[in-house]
Amino acid sequence: MDAKGWLTGRAHTGTPPPGPALEEGPSQTSRPDLRAPGSPGSRGSPGQPARTAFHAALVGLVECGRGALLFTLLPNHLRFGVGHGMSVVGLTLSAYYLSELALKVPSGWLVDHWGRRLPVVAGLGLSLLGTVLFARVEAVWGLLLAAFLGGAGAAPVWPAVVSGVAEATEDGGRGSAMGAVFTSWLVGTGLGFVLANFLLEAHTLAAFVLVGACQVAALTLAAQLEASPRGPVQQVLKESVHEVELTAGRLWPLVAGMGVQTMATGMLMPTLSPYAREVLHLSPLWIGVLLLAGPGLTVLLLVPLGHLIDRLDRMEILPSCIGVGAVVLFVLPFFRSLWILVPLVAILGLGYATVLPAWNALLMDLLPPSRRATLLGLAMSIEGIGVALGTTVGGLLWDSLGPAAPFHAAGLFLLLVAVNYLLLLPRSLGPVLRHKNRRPHRREGT
Repeated sequence: MDAKGWLTGRAHTGTPPPGPALEEGPSQTSRPDLRAPGSPGSRGSPGQPARTAFHAALVGLVECGRGALLFTLLPNHLRFGVGHGMSVVGLTLSAYYLSELALKVPSGWLVDHWGRRLPVVAGLGLSLLGTVLFARVEAVWGLLLAAFLGGAGAAPVWPAVVSGVAEATEDGGRGSAMGAVFTSWLVGTGLGFVLANFLLEAHTLAAFVLVGACQVAALTLAAQLEASPRGPVQQVLKESVHEVELTAGRLWPLVAGMGVQTMATGMLMPTLSPYAREVLHLSPLWIGVLLLAGPGLTVLLLVPLGHLIDRLDRMEILPSCIGVGAVVLFVLPFFRSLWILVPLVAILGLGYATVLPAWNALLMDLLPPSRRATLLGLAMSIEGIGVALGTTVGGLLWDSLGPAAPFHAAGLFLLLVAVNYLLLLPRSLGPVLRHKNRRPHRREGT
């Protein structure tokens, strides 16, 4: 997640002590400590696991419904149940994603200023209304209206959840908490996809009931979120103008890297399945094996690697893991043997399980609590733009240069990101993080 210079208000909590904001004391080393905030190995406050589990459960329910609706139910219902062409299917899905993308920043602002409960409950209510419309309308305008409601309703969920997890982990354990949230996301999406496919064999209505049930359950959980903004929004923990200006000039390597990362990932999204079938000629069984070796390994390792990340330097983890992934992607098209492909895909899964919590934990370390959800919304919007650009570029590269071209291009782009992080992150973010880690950490109640 990234943004421009002004996004740099990602300095951490609190008002700076007297004197130069980023002045180093004599005991400071030249390398910032990027382990989890708080003491080394800190596991956070006693209420942290419960709050993390709550937010992970909320994400799992929301993403289970979304996975069922967007990846299985809508394409099949609109194509075979209603009888629309694939152009209408694509237009409907695009309307959903574009409305969500456009409203990420406003919804994050609402979370920061009104608390998490009202935006998320209202959003999930809109999503439920959109699901009902999808089940009942057939006209294109009605489907587009339902898509807009669903996308708008989904917009506040992730800014609210991630900012809530960040707030719960001010004292440590942020990497493992982010790993738990992303594990719930992946498991929920996959479970929704599988269950919807199974229920469609019985009746389309059964699949719609699954989506609605997930949304109602998520609404029940969301009603227990805090009703008003917490401490940093209302109290004295406000970043100074000086801090914001300093951080704004330093965050651009992280922001730019995120945009390129998501674009590289997007290049592979439209090409992976055709590559497996048309180039590698894999059977569904072997495609399943590759899925277990890659995404399956990611799900299994997100939480354990999140624990490890809390004890390591995140600015060293990011370039090394992204660099290894870049090399693997670049060389992958040169091989056809599954005895080589399966380990390569496993390395990619391991790298993704490391980068995902490390990058997001580092971002949470830098965002000011009083504007955390707003800036998260902006960062997620930039991610969405990167994916949209990447999918277009990936398809063009396949058509013009061949099936291997998206993999080579993605590898080169990720290598550029790794070099960027290695050379520029310590210089741009080091002073901010050193200053943050010198402050006593204040926490609100659970």
